[in-house]
Amino acid sequence: MQKLRYIHRLTTLLALIPALFLAITGVLIQGIDLRSIYTHASADDGNVRAMRESFDGPPDFAVRTTKDYLAKPLPASTNEFTMLAHTLATLRQQFGPVPVDYLEFRMAGDTPVAQVGVHGGHIGFDGLTGAVIEQTKRDVAENPSPDSDRNTVKRLHRMTVFGDWALYINIATSLGLATLIVTGLLVYLKLLAQRRKIKRPGLFWSAGGQWRSLHRAISLVCVVFLAVATFSGGWLASESLYRSFDVAAQSAHPRAPTPVVPLADGALPEMLGATLKALHDQAPGAPVVVLRLRNYGGYRQGVVVTGGETSHQLVFNAATGARMTETEPGYPRVHFPFGWQAHQWAKSVHRGDIIGMPGRWMDLIAGFALLYLTVSGAVMYWQMWQKRSSSGRHQLVWK
Repeated sequence: MQKLRYIHRLTTLLALIPALFLAITGVLIQGIDLRSIYTHASADDGNVRAMRESFDGPPDFAVRTTKDYLAKPLPASTNEFTMLAHTLATLRQQFGPVPVDYLEFRMAGDTPVAQVGVHGGHIGFDGLTGAVIEQTKRDVAENPSPDSDRNTVKRLHRMTVFGDWALYINIATSLGLATLIVTGLLVYLKLLAQRRKIKRPGLFWSAGGQWRSLHRAISLVCVVFLAVATFSGGWLASESLYRSFDVAAQSAHPRAPTPVVPLADGALPEMLGATLKALHDQAPGAPVVVLRLRNYGGYRQGVVVTGGETSHQLVFNAATGARMTETEPGYPRVHFPFGWQAHQWAKSVHRGDIIGMPGRWMDLIAGFALLYLTVSGAVMYWQMWQKRSSSGRHQLVWK
């Protein structure tokens, strides 16, 4: 037990400041998120946009944008096949054999429209008549990382405000916290075994002063929450560090951009039918805000953005109707070692929202627990060091 305590104290000294920093910034991020959720902040609020960052995949994969959270869904009476026929007829009559990068249906105010992606811009058509209503040369992509309080604190939390090299600190701190969790739990179990031998089997007890008693109790109650936050945070920091190296390597040896494979006119009705059937089977009754047909990563895809209180971006294989994730064989390279989807899952675990609002509150409790444990650990260390120092023992770490 003395060796475990030695490791615990040494790790406390090394991890104290960065752990306190992570606890404070983590609590602030979760607090900003909860405030945005419970005050029903607008979909175009900067903090709300920051919460959604990267949800729908890399920029060339994501279809849903801020305006889609605010847009009206297509009327239930919409006949997408008729809209498709009108759009293709006008497109070929007026623009000839231009390549179709994508074709999508959405609302523009109260009017259903079809948009055809052409050379980085798009041509808009009235969905009822097929008439051309707009044409752009190049569409401006939405900033995926908006300025916001959340992103400011997040850059501090990840320590990337100091540069990507600071991710090493995040990883080292996660390892330190994992060590504290393991050694603290082992010391507790040994103490519990000793107390049971003297017929005191309670899980909680008061001994060693108020700081120590509360430190022990909070550690036990919150150990699972702390472990989840610690290990998921270390995983995310490791993947982000890998990403920084991969981005740097790719910048030194740039690759040609992934070409956009045009859609064949004859394939569009089949793709549309498969997408609508998959939507009906897997999300019956969901209001459709956007329905886009495209080629991506070697797959024909139908992308549906649903409306209502909970919006989702659903991606279907437009040949088989199967749901597709943000990471599939053949997709363009991303910089995370296990793909985009795995990184987003890890973020959802770290935030807690993988199990909804209860998970967010658990994460907030873990943040406050880490804050208290860091402060109480420092106070207990200082008290013990002063007591030892008064008797001439000045070592910073002892068994």
